[in-house]
Amino acid sequence: MAAATIGAAAIGGGVIGTMPALTSAGPDVVRAADALDSTALYNEAQAKFAAGDVPGGLASLKKAIDVAPADAQALALQVVWADQAGDAATGRSALRRLSLMNPALATTARNIVDGVANAAAIVPDVSPKAVSGNVAIVVLGYGLNGNGTMANELVRRVTAGRAQAELTSAAPVVVTGGAPKKGVTEAAAMRKWLVEHDVADSRILVEDKSGSTVANAQNTAAILAGRGIRDIVLVTSPNHIRRAAADFAATGLRVVQTVTTPTELSKYAAPLPKERQSGIRLEATRTARIPATRTAGIPLPQNLPDPGPGLIPEIGSKLIEILGTGSSN
Repeated sequence: MAAATIGAAAIGGGVIGTMPALTSAGPDVVRAADALDSTALYNEAQAKFAAGDVPGGLASLKKAIDVAPADAQALALQVVWADQAGDAATGRSALRRLSLMNPALATTARNIVDGVANAAAIVPDVSPKAVSGNVAIVVLGYGLNGNGTMANELVRRVTAGRAQAELTSAAPVVVTGGAPKKGVTEAAAMRKWLVEHDVADSRILVEDKSGSTVANAQNTAAILAGRGIRDIVLVTSPNHIRRAAADFAATGLRVVQTVTTPTELSKYAAPLPKERQSGIRLEATRTARIPATRTAGIPLPQNLPDPGPGLIPEIGSKLIEILGTGSSN
């Protein structure tokens, strides 16, 4: 019974309340408090973050965690959004609790916080960068013309990627983007262009299933994990580089350098201030597969370990595996 209560709270679908006192009143017994559903509070918090109401979202999260102290996803969001609010004490406390409960999710929360900070500091630069070690070049897609040819901005992105590939001659080049036009995906068009411009086909890895930056990052991370690569040079446009860098960091990849096209370069010369980081922070949480919304009443899995003193730390990673998630463009 105790294990089920804690487990349900941890996944956000559990209902917690107080049992009525045993009296002789029979059917007239009244509950001391109505059941409270932490999922509704979690969803309320996420809706407020999406609307730009960071203080309101944090207030709803606090209520959700009061109801379900073992809600790992709510704690992860508290780490991420307390940083946006400049509330270091709350963030540290949430991270300590999350690290005991679910170390993997605690690492993800740290990756988001650090990734947003690093992304916000990026000043777009067109120059290819010297890098060492086991690194990949990732060139992000851009919508094709209706006839399946590359738009001018995509040509500029792939040109920047080629310049980086010439300097970093041993690194694989990942081309990303689905959204086919006339049967041609962005990634396929980019690959063809690179081969025609003297980049060896054997160096090119194709990610052609995504339709958003979120999916670009998720799918590319999976491809590179199979090759044992964590460090990347990210190539895209100045107006896209910070959001993309935060998304890729949320997957656990490390953006060690960036290269951009020259498009409106001067417009993005100043780092992104804290008050304007909410958008990339929100999308990074989606990329990390922290659900935007949850459904009440998610059943407990049947393979939880037996209850004991170490119950919460033991089941944390199992609980997160059963939760659904979603992505946004």
